[in-house]
Amino acid sequence: MLLQLFLFLHVMGAIIVFGPSFAFPLIASAAQREPQHAHFAAAISDSIERRIVIPGAILQGITGVALILVAPLDITTNTWLQIAIPLYLVAIVYAIAVQAPAAERMVHLTATPPPPGASGPPPELVATARRLQLGGMFLTVLVVAIVILMVTKPIL
Repeated sequence: MLLQLFLFLHVMGAIIVFGPSFAFPLIASAAQREPQHAHFAAAISDSIERRIVIPGAILQGITGVALILVAPLDITTNTWLQIAIPLYLVAIVYAIAVQAPAAERMVHLTATPPPPGASGPPPELVATARRLQLGGMFLTVLVVAIVILMVTKPIL
């Protein structure tokens, strides 16, 4: 019964936590089409990341450890866990140390409109947007790889 509870919490947590992050490219695209809403797009994305994704991703690690202990799963004989755990650690560290500060910077960069007569967005805004885009793609690849490993549990 405890195993099913932690499995439910882990799977449901993954859906709740990582699902919204798949909307980030759509939000960014909308901000590009309508720059007057760029600050709202940056603020809502940053809020989702800081209030849902990062805390939830940390909780995912906790429920994952609980599953390992309750199942019990032997990490030394489950290669998929040996791969998934470091990928998770890379993703969480990257999200906290790189992506979150870049998202916060984007909120600040979009807080004030460009000066009258400005031709296009400031270079720092463009660079930050690109950094967020590439970081988002990197994190998406990691999350998808982890999900594949968790679902298929390949014997490698």
